[in-house]
Amino acid sequence: MTAAPILSRAGDGAPLNIAFGEIAERAGIAETYARTAADFASVGDRRGASYALRQAAIALASAVDAAATLRPAHRDGGGR
Repeated sequence: MTAAPILSRAGDGAPLNIAFGEIAERAGIAETYARTAADFASVGDRRGASYALRQAAIALASAVDAAATLRPAHRDGGGR
C-alpha cells in the first residue's frame, strides 16, 4: 500500500512534491538566466546582460509565487 501524498496547504489539493518540483524548475531557470547575464556582462554586452537579468527576475518571481503555495493556511487566526 502506498501512502497518500501530502497535499499543499494552498487549498488546491496539489501534492507537495509537485509544488517543490515547480519551485526547483523555476529557480533553475532563474539560475540559468543569471549565469547568462554574468557571461554577457563579462564580455561587455549591455543589451544581453540587461535582457538576461530581466528574465532571471521574472523566473525568480515565478519561483516565489510557487513557493507561496507551501505557506500554511491561517485557519486559526493565529498567524503562526
